[in-house]
Amino acid sequence: MSGIVGRTGRAQGRPRMGKSSAEEHFTVFFVSSRGRSRSVSFGLRTLRFLTWALVACVGGAVALGFAFHMSRKELLDLRYARDMVEAQKQQIQSLEAQFSALNERLRQAESAEVQIRGFLQREGVVPQTYEPTADGRASQPRTGQSVSRGLSSSRILDAKDLSRRILVLTSEASGLSDRTTQVEGRMSDLREEAEDLVALLRATPCIWPTDGEISSGFGWRTNPFGEYESEYHSGVDIAAQWWDPIVATADGTVTFAGYKYGYGWTVVIDHGKGFETLYAHCCRLEVEYGQRVTRGEVIGYVGESGSATGPHLHYEVHVWGECVDPMQYLPQYASEVNRSVR
Repeated sequence: MSGIVGRTGRAQGRPRMGKSSAEEHFTVFFVSSRGRSRSVSFGLRTLRFLTWALVACVGGAVALGFAFHMSRKELLDLRYARDMVEAQKQQIQSLEAQFSALNERLRQAESAEVQIRGFLQREGVVPQTYEPTADGRASQPRTGQSVSRGLSSSRILDAKDLSRRILVLTSEASGLSDRTTQVEGRMSDLREEAEDLVALLRATPCIWPTDGEISSGFGWRTNPFGEYESEYHSGVDIAAQWWDPIVATADGTVTFAGYKYGYGWTVVIDHGKGFETLYAHCCRLEVEYGQRVTRGEVIGYVGESGSATGPHLHYEVHVWGECVDPMQYLPQYASEVNRSVR
């Protein structure tokens, strides 16, 4: 079918005598291949209306397409913002958990520091570089706790500011974690050094084993049983009274408790760290082999068993198996140091 457009007037067949006011019409003929035909007539106004309607439809379609494009872009932006907020929320939760763990590690480090300080104070030793606060706790601030609290109570920021803040906090958390690890390492070393120092102090004989005066010193001396013979005296003799108590001069384990030729009733204590002490000429023993004793604990009583010319205590100090002068481990002046049994 083909179409033919013709331009016609309302009064065909009449001669035109001038400009007519009649509306012009357009006719569209549709002719099929079988010879059938149809026609559609419309006026100029209708054509104009259809033209404007077409323009309006095209404009509306363009506007609708633009609006759809913008809506789609806004939807994508909203989805991106939602994903960013969710990711930042997860990052904040991760940072809070990380700071919480750091708080716990710092708390444990502070607790260990307080324990070490109390441990050393009980032994009469306090590190010179340690400066405790008024309550005896560590003066290091709880950085992680303040930052974590700041995360939870911070004002609402825009996405860029929040991203930058999260990045800064992540870097700070990493640095704080490294510093906490270093503090924990130093604290562990300090604990080991403190324990070793206290063990050395507890093993060092540093009090008088009984109350009395030195009657015979360490080293070569005239044999009290031979007028002109000399002998090497491996300890000191402390003149005392019968049944005066004898105490252990340091913590340790009894390795001998019995009768020894020449020494009489004797106690030997191994203190560790290379120290060993011997207490001889006792009249009675209060400890037995394998018993653990502490400094100041009564282990026997003064007598004159064995080779002795009177009641006294023969006291020896051995360091890594060698006899040394006990006086270098004893308080020197009775007026300054109480030598009574403790």
